[in-house]
Amino acid sequence: MSLRYLLATTVVVTSLVVTFLTVGKVARGGVEAIGRNPLASKAIIFSIITNTVISIAIVGIGLTAAYFITTV
Repeated sequence: MSLRYLLATTVVVTSLVVTFLTVGKVARGGVEAIGRNPLASKAIIFSIITNTVISIAIVGIGLTAAYFITTV
């Protein structure tokens, strides 16, 4: 039983770490890109928002997987 909780914790922590690293890189790169080319700001902001939504989905999948690991 404790192996399930350990595996679920590992899945959740991994998904959170991957998400935070990805969002951090994208946000930093987006700010730099807007500074270099202000005319492309709408496309850059759209890219940042898209990557953020995908990252939130990754966290949701990780939490769902952890739920199924602990209950099934």
